[in-house]
Amino acid sequence: MSAIEAREISIDHGRMKKRNNAATAVLCGTLPAMVLGLHSSFTWERWFFGVLLGLIWANGFEYAYHRWLLHHPGNPLGIGHREHHAQIGTPESPEHIALASSPLNVFLLFAVNSIPAVLICLMTGLWAVLSGVFIGWMVYLISAEEIHWRIHMNGPLPVGLQFARDYHMSHHDVPNSRYNIFLPMCDFLLGTAPPKSKAPV
Repeated sequence: MSAIEAREISIDHGRMKKRNNAATAVLCGTLPAMVLGLHSSFTWERWFFGVLLGLIWANGFEYAYHRWLLHHPGNPLGIGHREHHAQIGTPESPEHIALASSPLNVFLLFAVNSIPAVLICLMTGLWAVLSGVFIGWMVYLISAEEIHWRIHMNGPLPVGLQFARDYHMSHHDVPNSRYNIFLPMCDFLLGTAPPKSKAPV
């Protein structure tokens, strides 16, 4: 098998993972959101606030998961991520671009985040915003997956996100920095978005 054929197969596998992850995220986001919307005092204002809260939450989760779990030496959760770093520039790299290795992992991401969200709602009674939170998580995960794919496959990036390619690829140069993929909110808040020339202390 030639390198070109190996790359085409890898691209097909990578696209399939991305598509399956997105479909799972849509189900995991919209189904709970619809159920919660029907059983809480829904207003568009509360829903919109919930979406914003979900986007911020997802950005924080992406940062924490990437920094403290995927990059922790010896952590079995980081095996696929270490493979992603190792395969940069190889014909097999597209197969390792997906942020979640399977739909089951996407489901588990939603389940793990749902536990504290439900507990917070039980303590505060903020059920009306939770449907929006699920939508925010869904939008963030699908967006991060697509933008990550485009960064590594040299695809076009959305308007205003052209910086994301250099920003993310510098994470591959200095792996202990720049943990957010395209929205470096937590990187800036926690000091892990240094100039490209130096690593964080």
